[in-house]
Parts: sequence; structure tokens; C-alpha cells
Amino acid sequence: MSVDSNITKYDDVLSSILVNEQSVLGFLSAIFNFLARRTDFYYVPDGPYENMGFPPGVAEELVIKVLRTCDPKNWKGTNGARKPDNFNNEIMCSTVAQEVEVVAENEEDELENEAVETEVAQPAEPEKKSLEESSNSETKEYKPPVIPVQKNSESYNGAMKDKYSWSQTITEIDVTVPLPPDIKSAKDLKVTINPNDINVAFRNGDTIIKDMLQYKIKASDSVWTISGGKLLIHLEKVQERWWTKLVNSEEAIDLDKIDCSRPLNELPEDHIAKVRELQWNQEQKLKGLPTSDEIKNIEILKRAWNAEGSPFKGKEFDPSVLKPH
Repeated sequence: MSVDSNITKYDDVLSSILVNEQSVLGFLSAIFNFLARRTDFYYVPDGPYENMGFPPGVAEELVIKVLRTCDPKNWKGTNGARKPDNFNNEIMCSTVAQEVEVVAENEEDELENEAVETEVAQPAEPEKKSLEESSNSETKEYKPPVIPVQKNSESYNGAMKDKYSWSQTITEIDVTVPLPPDIKSAKDLKVTINPNDINVAFRNGDTIIKDMLQYKIKASDSVWTISGGKLLIHLEKVQERWWTKLVNSEEAIDLDKIDCSRPLNELPEDHIAKVRELQWNQEQKLKGLPTSDEIKNIEILKRAWNAEGSPFKGKEFDPSVLKPH
């Protein structure tokens, strides 16, 4: 059966994510984390006319619709023919239509409430109501995972404090200090960066930061500068680890709520080699070819095949005779 190239064009990228995460749950978490950090997928607009995000429940409904549409059991139409693969517009149009209907219903309800005092109440329609309740309950039962959204780059994976903010990667920390208008140059500041502590103060004596760092830094590789009315401090970590606080006096952040992903090129060479091996093995499996471990095992079997005392010595190598039947 031929497969539409539009379906398979992202297979290499998605396979790479799946191999790196090593589970479907990790793969889905990576996708939804990306939506949370880089799109307005989780944003709920304040009003019906705000052109951003989705009204309450619509994002979840989109996920459910895509989940069901991509189910192989739903790929064939009533006549047995495969449904067209470009279903994205169909899903979006139906969902947007429901958004418009909801907004319109809300506006009509307001008008009806104004006239309800002069009208006789109409008998309820239990059958229609039950259908609406059943469709709504399906959406309400689904609770998407709570994924933290970090919007401020100056406190990304870090924290926002009264006088400064800090962000971090696995290898470095950046501290941002807003400066008053009268601070124009480095001469107006006193910045001292030591391996275990940091001291930032104005020349008039006002202290911004003066405390012990949570962990040790490379003081010789750390720098600071003034740009755009802010003091920017860059610190290089001695150890590759996530900090829960910049200095000891701070309240610790929750490391479960930060983005712990790392670009592949930032990993150690042996880790990169292992990821490449996993990717290669995945490609071999998809092609029906042996993986690296299977190739190593075959080489061991070949050496044992012709070893002294082997019953197969001198015969053509045939690994199938070694497999249990």
C-alpha cells in the first residue's frame, strides 16, 4: 500500500525525538512542551474577539479530534476507500465553527434574558439537552497534562527577584539587574565575582546582591557588562547541574517545572555517540536489518563457529542453526 509523502515527510525528525525520549509518553511530552513554550496553544483569550489562543476546552477538543482522525481504524470511509489525508482544514473548520456557535449562543442568551420577563416559559427539550450534556461531558472528562509555561527569558529556568532576575542552562547562568537612569557606565558599579560568592553594589553603597552562590562557578570565565539600562552578568558553572537558587538566601525553585532539555550538540561526545547509535539502530529495525548489538553478536558467533573443538568448524556459517526452534 502506497503512503502519501505528506504523511511521512516529518518521519525523520519525529523518529529522532522518539529515539531520544525512548517512550511514547516522553515523545508526547516533548511535543506538548514545545506547544506550551513556543505557541499560544495553551493560551485562553480574555474575550471572544481576542485573536490569540483558544476558548476554554477547544484546545483539548482539537487534540481529541486529531487523535481519533489519526487512528488507523478510522482511515477508511464507508465505501472502503481511504479517506483523504489532508484533514487538518476539516478539523480546524469544524472546531472554529463550534467556537463561533458558542459565542453566538452567548450573545443570544443575553438578549433572551432581557425579554424573559414578558414571555411565557417554553417547555424544556430533554432529548436535546441530554445530547448536549453527553458531548460536553466527553470534553470535560479529558484533563490534559499541566505543562509549565515560561514566558520571561530573563528568568527562564530561574527566578524573578525584587532587584534582579536569573536564568540558566545546564552549563551557565545569566543574571539581569535593571539599573536606575543615573547609572550610565561601569564606573558607577562595583561587581565582584568569586568562585563561591557574588557581590553587586552601586558606588553610593547600595547593595543589590551580596551572598554565597549555591554552587561553585568559574570566576575567570565569568563576565559582566551594561547594555540597554541593565547590568548583564554571565557565570560559567563548574559542574553541569541544575541550580535551585542563585544564592543561598533565595527560596529554591521547583526543578520539575523547568525545561531540562538540551540540544544534542551540547551533550558530551560519548552521549552524542550513544544517541547516534540509537538512531541508527532504529533505522535498521525499520528496514528489517540487524542492529549494532545484533551485529556484534554475529561476529562473536562467527569466531566461536570455527573455534577449536566446535562441531561446526570448517562448515559454512549459518546462524539459523543456533536459534531455538
